Amino acid sequence: MKRLALLLPLLALAAAPARADDPATNAAARFPGDGFELRAYQDAAQSIPPEIFYIPNDDSRPDTPEGGAFRSSCNAFLVIEGDRRILVDAGNGSPRGTLLAQLRADGIDPATVTDVLLTHEHRDHVGGLFRADGAPAFPNATLHLWWPTNVAGRAAFEARHAAFRLDLFADAASATNLPAGFAAEPAPGHTPQHCFYRKGGMLFVGDVFHAVDLQIPEPWFCAKWDEDPYAAFSVRLATIRRVLTNLPKNSDRVFPLSSPPLDHPPLFLCGAHIPFPGIVSKVRRPMGTAHEAPSFDTPAPGTPVPPDPDAPAPDKDGVRIEVRRRTPPDRAAPAPHAESTDGAKEPAP
Repeated sequence: MKRLALLLPLLALAAAPARADDPATNAAARFPGDGFELRAYQDAAQSIPPEIFYIPNDDSRPDTPEGGAFRSSCNAFLVIEGDRRILVDAGNGSPRGTLLAQLRADGIDPATVTDVLLTHEHRDHVGGLFRADGAPAFPNATLHLWWPTNVAGRAAFEARHAAFRLDLFADAASATNLPAGFAAEPAPGHTPQHCFYRKGGMLFVGDVFHAVDLQIPEPWFCAKWDEDPYAAFSVRLATIRRVLTNLPKNSDRVFPLSSPPLDHPPLFLCGAHIPFPGIVSKVRRPMGTAHEAPSFDTPAPGTPVPPDPDAPAPDKDGVRIEVRRRTPPDRAAPAPHAESTDGAKEPAP
């Protein structure tokens, strides 16, 4: 009887339904495109406590959200076009990451991945390049990564990833080996080599966001992992502007001719830490009052990828995000960052 009493809690745990935020239970989210398919995978579930975020040169911290932490995620994306299978970032790797298991469960042999586009070298983006036994997880893939000439450590990166074909390009103009019509958009700030990748109506934005519920309404909040927080803020604000929609609260509202409503075409912002499935397609700025926070759209699985939008330059329209409480601070020295023992930068938790 005593043994049965000890076993009952274990049996109940085994019979309990899997958590909705358990990445092992999340199927790939699929988004059809014009001649390709986008698949999103949650490599690991996560949330981020508010003390991770700060305003540079300011003692302010964000308000604690409901539940005590901000929604987040660790995502990776796969684009399938013809015989090319292009992975954007490779996740954490063992034991935290589940990307390899999810790919296999989705019918994708990791050996058929032809390319891996890396947004930067933090552990939660490159850890999944190797299996637990140290062998390459994607043995037939070419790794693509922006590595500016003024950033040290290239030789060490090449040595660590000698098992792969490498395509390290020094600027966007020289990124001529990217597959399937992808283009590189250098976006330094989070790291000196942080890079976006663009394909049609998809923009893969890496770590420009760590908590969209905070950083869309108040983009000047930086995570402690941003190596140059001011550059990271500038990139984040410009990214939000690319999908900003300025709509009236009431359909009969009259706008002055000098400030017509904005309606940028949708663009899939695919982010490593946007809550799964990791995509924001619109940011809607309320028109009724400057004290309301913007809202954003997350497309449901099965939503078609939008066609290539003719997006204006971020500053062309003079678009501003309304300030709810604070104004961006004056520039100060960038915050320091932590280094891991193997030379790769420490990622978000």
